[in-house]
Amino acid sequence: MKKQQQDTLIQVIRTHDDDFIKELNRIHTQEILPMTTDRAKNDATKNLPALETQSPIHFEFLTTRFNRLIVDFKTHAQRNHEAYYAQKDISEFKKLESRLQEKLKGVNNELRIKNRAIENLKSCKEKMTTYNKALVGIVLLSCSEAIFASSSFQIFMSNLLLSFVIGVTFAVALYYSATIGGKLLKLTKSKMQFIGILSAILLVIGGVFYTLGYFRLLFLNEMAEPSQSGYDLSPLQFMAIQLFFYICAILLKYFYLPEKSEVEQYSQWKEAKRDIASLTKQQQDLEGQHTDMEKSLKETLIARKTLMSNAADTERRIDALYKDSYQHYVQINLHHRSDSAIPKCFESMNILPPLTLYFQDEALQDFNEAELEDE
Repeated sequence: MKKQQQDTLIQVIRTHDDDFIKELNRIHTQEILPMTTDRAKNDATKNLPALETQSPIHFEFLTTRFNRLIVDFKTHAQRNHEAYYAQKDISEFKKLESRLQEKLKGVNNELRIKNRAIENLKSCKEKMTTYNKALVGIVLLSCSEAIFASSSFQIFMSNLLLSFVIGVTFAVALYYSATIGGKLLKLTKSKMQFIGILSAILLVIGGVFYTLGYFRLLFLNEMAEPSQSGYDLSPLQFMAIQLFFYICAILLKYFYLPEKSEVEQYSQWKEAKRDIASLTKQQQDLEGQHTDMEKSLKETLIARKTLMSNAADTERRIDALYKDSYQHYVQINLHHRSDSAIPKCFESMNILPPLTLYFQDEALQDFNEAELEDE
């Protein structure tokens, strides 16, 4: 939107400049050249300027007239303060850029700290990843056989859904018992303690599994056909299968269960990851703001420079008409002189007084990207 407004402003000013140039050409053709012709002829009848004359006194009227045109254009152009505002825009940009850079520096420092923390906690994260993978196996091993054994509870209740719910509850209890068992094994100081605690756990859980196996066998015998004599199985077989899975689960917990400090470190790792995501967004926002500011400033400077350049071009056009008028005066004067002499003031155009120009200072037009890189 801002660029569109600037383009519209430039177009409007160019239209005004074009109108001024049309009026300038009219004044030059219809007023200045006829006046110059008359002055040149009048001076020629008196053989003026004199042969030794080295001053521009006889055609200074042109300097006066064209300086007035320069002033008229300066008033018309109203671009006296473009360079000032350009420098002001650059100064404001640098202040805002400095504040943005400070914020960006702080964000980058925080990012470095968080990335270093992520690197330091990498081993903890890898261990937690391994544990999470093992956790799937632990849950399956702890719960699968218990859920399958849920049919055993139908000895006490005929509702299959209710017995399944009880089986799931029992499976969850087994999972937590494996977790507690793994933690207890980690507290052991010696091999004997390890064996003792593991044996105690297996004794208690084995008794539970034996009871479940007994009920399961009763259920299977009740469900058997009358012609069948029953299943030739023992509760110990069911207990052995379930204990095998449970031992695998409790050992997985023992080997992969993270310490409390590792869990805290993993929480720190996750927090650092969240912070990095937030800081990265802040970094991108700040960089985006800086890019937008820089783009806006460059567009503004280009617009101001275009206006200054157009003004300088118009002044050069006026200066060219000024010199053209001087050449016209010289030609008419020489053509109508009776002495056919060439005064010294006609030998070089350097004698022509320069016009007072306002938009030719290169410093006024050289505010550009280089200004932005000074600091």
